[in-house]
Amino acid sequence: MFTLLSSLPFSIGQVQDAGLIFLSTMATSICDSLGDDEPVNAKVTTTIITLGIATASLGVCLVVMGKLRLAALASYLPMPVIGGYLAFIGIFCLYAGLALCTGLVVNDITSMLDVFTNAHDVLLCVPGVLGGAFLLFVSQRYDSSFILSGAIMIMPVVFFLIMIAGGISMDDARDGGWIDPAKDPATISELLDLFDFSLVHWDQVPKQFGTWIGMVFIVAFSSCLDIAAIELDMGTKLDFNHELKTVGWSNVVSGLLGGYTGSYIFSQTIFTYRSKTNSRIVGVCVIISEFAIVLAPVSVMSYVPRFFFAATLIFIAIDLMIEWLVLTYKKMSLREYAVLWMTFVAVNLVSLDLGMLIGVGIAIVNFLLGYIWLPIVSRQPRSSTAVRSPMERRLLDQKSDAIAYFELQGFLFFGSSVQILDRVQKSVFVRKVRNDIGQMPGDKDGCDAGYLGDADMPLTPVENRESPIECLDGSPAPRPEGLPTEFVVMDFSSVTAMDATAARSAFLILQKYCTNHGITVVYAGALPEIRNVLLKNNIAGEESFLATTELALEFCENELLARTNGTVGVHRSSEQQNESIGLLLHRFMGEPEDSQLLHGVDQFFQRHYVSAGHEFYQAGQSPDHFYFLVSGTVSLSTTVDSSTAPKASQIEIVHPCSMFGEVDFFSRQHRHSTATATEPCTIFEMTRETYDAMREQQPALWTSVRDVVIQSMALSITKSKTSADIAISIKSE
Repeated sequence: MFTLLSSLPFSIGQVQDAGLIFLSTMATSICDSLGDDEPVNAKVTTTIITLGIATASLGVCLVVMGKLRLAALASYLPMPVIGGYLAFIGIFCLYAGLALCTGLVVNDITSMLDVFTNAHDVLLCVPGVLGGAFLLFVSQRYDSSFILSGAIMIMPVVFFLIMIAGGISMDDARDGGWIDPAKDPATISELLDLFDFSLVHWDQVPKQFGTWIGMVFIVAFSSCLDIAAIELDMGTKLDFNHELKTVGWSNVVSGLLGGYTGSYIFSQTIFTYRSKTNSRIVGVCVIISEFAIVLAPVSVMSYVPRFFFAATLIFIAIDLMIEWLVLTYKKMSLREYAVLWMTFVAVNLVSLDLGMLIGVGIAIVNFLLGYIWLPIVSRQPRSSTAVRSPMERRLLDQKSDAIAYFELQGFLFFGSSVQILDRVQKSVFVRKVRNDIGQMPGDKDGCDAGYLGDADMPLTPVENRESPIECLDGSPAPRPEGLPTEFVVMDFSSVTAMDATAARSAFLILQKYCTNHGITVVYAGALPEIRNVLLKNNIAGEESFLATTELALEFCENELLARTNGTVGVHRSSEQQNESIGLLLHRFMGEPEDSQLLHGVDQFFQRHYVSAGHEFYQAGQSPDHFYFLVSGTVSLSTTVDSSTAPKASQIEIVHPCSMFGEVDFFSRQHRHSTATATEPCTIFEMTRETYDAMREQQPALWTSVRDVVIQSMALSITKSKTSADIAISIKSE
């Protein structure tokens, strides 16, 4: 069935130990249940037929699992765990090879060490070990499959030549343990006589259901594991579900014909793969050979040296163990390499299935430790892209440290809490708290007596001095003379999920600390489920959430500007509506209001009052105007193509006392964005005709206005995010 159905032409499928363990449990259960009074032939017949039914029904389940595409779950196994399993297959092949060489039972480390306590057993193992090393050398040195096949056939030929040269007979070789003793094989008729349905105790079949369920899961898992191991060793993607169906149909046929459960034999499949025998002829040869062995009147093993088959197993053993226990050291991290070794040791100490589970558990712990150490929160210097006046921008630049922006990413879970707490507290700064007598912690008593310094100069009284800053956790700040934090922006745009433990042990504590120091915390771009976790745990209110990072930063900047001294003229929209453009431009430049720099400019600008929703220009239009916003806000947006319909993406918000449209105007490029009033606005408009007229009539004024606009353009370009906005050229007027 493997030869017919498998996508791997060189694949080999045989009876496998994973299912035989459960079948042996069923056989023991049946014999114990029937008791000593039942004839042996009835016990044997009942056992054989029950095991055949169990195997066939197992195959049906595997086919169904393949059709439901459940086999791919095995591909989620970590590579170090699969590597540990492959290394175990290697040492298992070594056990089998030594057992074939000596005729002893070798199935663990202890029994393998017992082999080396007897000098004759060691001598029997030497040809097998040397033969395996020889085959490994040939396979790595030569690419031709014929050379490796020839090397395999040379070994028995050399053995028999040595026997002839030394005058050693077959009986002498058997007595020395080099060849198995002669035995008479069972005949076909004797095998068929075992299937006597009249002797079957059918009541024993349903009693094995529990064991059969366990066998289904273990065989399905081990089969997927074999497929994953073959895929990993080949480096070629395999269809897990197709291969699982191949295993299933093979078990169906095997069970119906009285056979037992099996799967891909990794060692034999990889052996044929590495021998470059990429043909289904391999499977045909195996079928013919096994039929010949069954039909042969003599035992084949009685005429073939033991080390011949042992050498092929030891070849695979050495290859797998070197590749996965040694060479993988340079292919994976140290922790992953440790997981591989621990999986290998666990499988050898306990059992295959439990050892694999232990390996998966260790891999999960390793992943958690690695994930905890990843930087999931970082403070980044960032400001909004809102268009502001030079004065506002200078003010925000001076107080940039007052807004702490934190970018979070990944899955925030209980293991992330310590990192979040530590990094945020180290990056949020507060004023040191004075004691009851107005001193800072650490100040000496009376150091401010008389308020005199070293040069007898009067000092500022203690109660009027600004306290130095410290970190939120009380540790010293990098710059004690810096500004305290007033706003904290938590950017959740890259956070995929968060559990309640991280919410309470990190963000609840941070929220309380910030509230105690009057720091406003806003959350940007949080998913609905993350938002619900923060709300349900009373960490933040609805007003603390903003849809995007841009809106959150703009909100904090607006609040910061609103808290500054009113003499700077920030956001005096109600007063500005009736003021002249000359006065507004003087404020825009930071010039005195009575400056004569822009005298006479009022006649070249036109004042307009527009309602919310008014569109000043669209993307793609000719840039014949630019504007100065007096009151209200204007949104600049671009059109983003999507699979359904074009969508507008907001890129900037223009605030009062700012210009917009001037970059395209001076670069003479088509508009890159659309400008729309988001509320009733008062604006001053400059047209190209008026601008050209000003150059002709008042060149000095035109030069001053151009300097003002260039300064605004510099701010726009600095804050721009798109290359289209940056790649402009200012033509000489």
